[in-house]
Amino acid sequence: MKTADKPAAVQLHFECSLEAKLRFNALHEALGFKTKVQTFEAIVYFVSTKDKIDPAALERIEADVKETLRLLESFT
Repeated sequence: MKTADKPAAVQLHFECSLEAKLRFNALHEALGFKTKVQTFEAIVYFVSTKDKIDPAALERIEADVKETLRLLESFT
């Protein structure tokens, strides 16, 4: 049986300040990913999706949840 192919990996090199490197290392430790590659991919994914979510969506969801809770409380 053929094993699943792993996606191709490429190296990415860039320069950053010492502060940015230390910040990245702190994020890597705090987030708990096994590798720095996983940490980097998670950060890139988060930043790339951040602006695609409607900023007011959370406020609307929160208002709906509060209204639902208020209605549930009125039944008791």
